[in-house]
Amino acid sequence: MSCASKSPSSSRTHWIDYLALTALSVAVLCLTARATLAPRDPQGGAAVVFAPWTVPEAAMARATGAGVRFGGYGFIAVVKAEDSSYTARAMASGAWLVVDPQLLAACLSSIGVRAGRS
Repeated sequence: MSCASKSPSSSRTHWIDYLALTALSVAVLCLTARATLAPRDPQGGAAVVFAPWTVPEAAMARATGAGVRFGGYGFIAVVKAEDSSYTARAMASGAWLVVDPQLLAACLSSIGVRAGRS
């Protein structure tokens, strides 16, 4: 008798392991991006990234800074912050990320998106 046959529950366990590993990897990637892409000086400018389904008007209204322009997409607002606590307020208003606008422009240009296009 051979032990080479796999039971369905064994295969299902592997998929659960893969799903858990994928979720953990995405979480670590998001936390790393949030920590390393944060603007050093939000008063000099910050790109506030909202959910992709956020309409441009809502993104600019929720960004609550001095609106400068939209980022490469309508759900990204580039603003000048009033003070150094802006990042925490923007995250509380529903932003997914608050990043340095120069880093965001470099990332978007590498995939062929020009800044300022909504």
